[in-house]
Amino acid sequence: MNDAHPSSAEVGVVVVAAGLGTRLGAGMPKALVPLAGQPLVVHAARAARGVRGLRQLVVVAPAPDLEQFRALVPDAVVVAGGAERTDSVAAGLGALGPGIDVVLVHDAARALAPTALFDRVVNAVREGYDAVVPGLAVHDTVKQVDDAGLVTATPDRDGLRAVQTPQGFTRDALQRAHSGGSAATDDAAMVERSGGRVLVIEGDPLAEKITTAADLQNAASRLRPPDGATLIVLGGLPGVGKTTTARALAARKALTHLRVDVIEQAVVDSGLEQHPVGEVGYRVSYELAAHHLHLGMTVVADMVNGVPYARDAWRDLAAGRGVRLLEVELFCSDQDEHRRRASTRVGDIEGMPQPSWEQIQEREYHPWQPDLRIDTAAHSPGRIADTILAALAAPSSGERITR
Repeated sequence: MNDAHPSSAEVGVVVVAAGLGTRLGAGMPKALVPLAGQPLVVHAARAARGVRGLRQLVVVAPAPDLEQFRALVPDAVVVAGGAERTDSVAAGLGALGPGIDVVLVHDAARALAPTALFDRVVNAVREGYDAVVPGLAVHDTVKQVDDAGLVTATPDRDGLRAVQTPQGFTRDALQRAHSGGSAATDDAAMVERSGGRVLVIEGDPLAEKITTAADLQNAASRLRPPDGATLIVLGGLPGVGKTTTARALAARKALTHLRVDVIEQAVVDSGLEQHPVGEVGYRVSYELAAHHLHLGMTVVADMVNGVPYARDAWRDLAAGRGVRLLEVELFCSDQDEHRRRASTRVGDIEGMPQPSWEQIQEREYHPWQPDLRIDTAAHSPGRIADTILAALAAPSSGERITR
């Protein structure tokens, strides 16, 4: 192992989506087959998009369908694939721009692989390995046979792993492997042949490959949340009353309250980061929200959500899990009252610094079009909570309401 890979290395993800999916029998490219209302490639791109340090996303698609793929994944570079998987990966690798040191290769057919798995692979590559592959232990006995079907060996299953994607590589190692001209269904095998060191890390059951109609049905069942799973996203500048509102909601309804301040301070206390921690708290919040939504819980995400990227991440999460989403922006129309709250509030999280009024005013915060905009200067926390719950109980109309 070497130490030539800085922790700040930029990441490129190549999503291989050029397969025809003959065994799935859908009559279309496999990556376009819908899962919970969205094509497989959209699910795969959503997970890849959340990778920490992502610089570029490339999707390799069937040549006749490039425009359709570009419409589905508009933030990706979409290129035509080749006759074999190796050709498609090479096309994706060639589309990556400069400055990318770590490359992940992911199959769109493993559409439910979570972002956390992508991040674990990236982290392991950054530790100095040429290639990193997620894999699961093999529980069945495996037989090696000849052309006639006669057993020639019984490998010890303790040393076997069923590998998955995303697979991670240093860019140099993957380019060297592809320059050799060999073909393989697994890019890590090519790196092995070129003399690189390959590490297998723990995989994830969600990264199972969708090959048959039964696989697609199983994947759909994984995405189907229990009745009642709902995501409420609270946003607004510090001091407008988000946490007070979330607590009022919790007093009225059993729910999971995800407060980013608690998560960020825990990260700081661990010694891994210092204030400000950037996007770490949000990323942990996304994963926790996904877990609790899968359990059928209502989740209240208590964050600033000041930029489009954060808002889009919640929307992608709700769409991917097939749950109801209610976006609520809280604001305080009375500037004097907002200043008073910001200047006098006492933090309830030990070690968490409170932003000053000046810092709040300077905070990046983009205009938003949520489902509800509620003025906390005009309404009590209890009334705001009742308004949110009433909106949640009503059929979604798509209208934006300001109160």
